[in-house]
Amino acid sequence: MMKKCLSRALLIALILLPVGIAPHPDTARAAPIDATAQKLTAAEAQSDFDLMRHALEEAHAGLYRYTTKAEMDRVFDARRTKLNRPMDKGEFMPVIQETLARIRCGHTSMNADEGMETAMKNARTFPLRVLMEGTRVMVMLNDTPGDATIRPGMEVVEINGRKVSDILARFWPLLSGDGDIETGKRHDITGRFAKYYWWLVEQPGEFTVKARDDAGTTVVAKLAGVTDAERKKNQNPVNAAMMAGVGKVMGWSREDLSVRFLKEPEVAEIHLRYFMGDNYPKWVEDTFRMLREKGTKTLIIDMRGNGGGKDEYGAMLVSYLTDKPFRYFDHIDIKTIAPSFKEHLDWDANVEGHLRDGTTPNPAGGYFVTAKLHPGLAEQQPGKFPFLGKVFVLIEGGTFSTAADFCAVTRHLKRATFIGEETGGGYYGNNSGMMPTLTLPNSKLEIRLPMYEYWNAVSGDEGKRHGTMPDHLVEMRTADVLRGVDAPLDLAMKLAAESAPSK
Repeated sequence: MMKKCLSRALLIALILLPVGIAPHPDTARAAPIDATAQKLTAAEAQSDFDLMRHALEEAHAGLYRYTTKAEMDRVFDARRTKLNRPMDKGEFMPVIQETLARIRCGHTSMNADEGMETAMKNARTFPLRVLMEGTRVMVMLNDTPGDATIRPGMEVVEINGRKVSDILARFWPLLSGDGDIETGKRHDITGRFAKYYWWLVEQPGEFTVKARDDAGTTVVAKLAGVTDAERKKNQNPVNAAMMAGVGKVMGWSREDLSVRFLKEPEVAEIHLRYFMGDNYPKWVEDTFRMLREKGTKTLIIDMRGNGGGKDEYGAMLVSYLTDKPFRYFDHIDIKTIAPSFKEHLDWDANVEGHLRDGTTPNPAGGYFVTAKLHPGLAEQQPGKFPFLGKVFVLIEGGTFSTAADFCAVTRHLKRATFIGEETGGGYYGNNSGMMPTLTLPNSKLEIRLPMYEYWNAVSGDEGKRHGTMPDHLVEMRTADVLRGVDAPLDLAMKLAAESAPSK
């Protein structure tokens, strides 16, 4: 079963519009975007909202996983009251996304239509790429052609007179994530800050940016916005040190599946971008055969930025870290096998037959998925060449979906030490699997609808509202990357040396 395979690929960044924050009086706004100008009557907006609510209540397996039914009912009712007048699509979409975000499910998303994607691609957006460090917004790259005032490693303090804290407060309620996990939301903002700003705050052609360096010195610069094409083309010399640092930290791993020796043959590192690819099973078997043949003692698995993929591939990686049978999924729930709103779904007529054959009734309502439909529910056997040495797993907010499941089960089996930040995906599981697209007929908005509620075969004190927690909390910081330092990896190497037997 394929889960979400993009690194926290919530598409808010392409579909939300500027509402709720008035333009700064000294900031010029761009003309309205034609792609957002579609008018909806109150009745049309309410009809689309009601269909979405009905679909979620009937088919979203984890609708009440993190938010009670009473709470969701209040959310639905409160958001619907906003649809009491004619409005354009730009006003309607944030109402939908605010509703979805309250489900607290990182796989539930709203997709952009072609017009919105084109508008976003051609827009002149905030010209700095950033990294979230807690609540601080740090400059990673300056994408202007030649400004040298704002340098990588500085902290952004204000944009067009708005405090960064106020800007983040505008973003936060519209970000979806599993449970109470915040690292995944920060990961989203890191990758999409410019797009969020353009849609949710304002659409200026120029940005007055106030930034602060490590010494506390504040600078101000007026920077022109850049398009996606310009962002890729511009080669600002001020980024040279950061680019060199990024090359040292991440340059070795340019493939989806990578392995190297940090100290041959004792210490090896694996980096997985996604759990995908037809060559994955052979690659895993060949890699672990090599580790055995070389007598490797310590394995570091880098799961940072891994947004998921095939469930079976996550279970397969766990199988190469143990010599005993184990459980991967405890159970998978599904509410319906025959949605009443199929005419609004990209629904394959053959799906229902497979669901009937591969599920059993749940006495509490709905159905249980069986191992016939999903092999991850069966007892899993050890891999051909299990690695039984010391294992370190590097994690952060971009560790999501199948990658988070792998971490949870590996933690439960006590087969690794975790370094970094809390995973972006839930420790006890997520809502994903079968995820048909619901198209709302009037607005044409597309809603991704997770129909499987996964429960991992785990126990522990992480809590059912959080991800796998690190044994050693280590954040990736711009100051470290500038120096070419990968602090989580360095700690793993230090711990590996300390645990190595003396000669």
